[in-house]
Amino acid sequence: MQATRKNRGFCLVAAVLILLLAGCGQTPTAQPPTPGEPSTTALEHFQQGNDFSRAGEFDKAAEQYEKALEIDPQYVDAMTNLGVAYYNLGQLGKAIEQYNRAIEIAPSDADIRSNLAAAHVQMHQSTGDPEELDSAVEQYEKAIELNADLAEAHFGLGVIYALQGDNAQAIQAFERFLELDQGQDPIATSNAEEYLQQLRGQ
Repeated sequence: MQATRKNRGFCLVAAVLILLLAGCGQTPTAQPPTPGEPSTTALEHFQQGNDFSRAGEFDKAAEQYEKALEIDPQYVDAMTNLGVAYYNLGQLGKAIEQYNRAIEIAPSDADIRSNLAAAHVQMHQSTGDPEELDSAVEQYEKAIELNADLAEAHFGLGVIYALQGDNAQAIQAFERFLELDQGQDPIATSNAEEYLQQLRGQ
């Protein structure tokens, strides 16, 4: 059976979403967490983990973040970056676990919630479980409540709403993304414009 134009387009949307979120939504945090400062040793492991992450050596990065958390179990940024490392290693269950741990300590951090949403989207791509998309929508919406200008969250919502057939909300989300991003990410801007054209033509 030949795929419809709609299905082909939204499969492309989903694929691009994964690329975009891997690039911008799953970026290691560079600064020490607040409130509270990590011990010097924990901070050293955290910074070494960041060095490995920048080099794309996510297995070694994960080891360093884990060591930082052994020393300081409340080190939020180490939890978050460990989630990023697991995400990039394809260990999505572990990534989700770390993001949830971090949110328990820092529930008002919009970026962590956006990362968690991206992991749920990727889990949906792996398992086909529609509840993963519901979880992603919940986290993106909470992220936007905390930071209405978080462009990547609006893009993510646009893709999910399109996949779910909610064209009106998808259009609204993509339009908001374009308003916020202002062309800073040319690839994302191009894709958002293309998807808006598809959605409005249906």
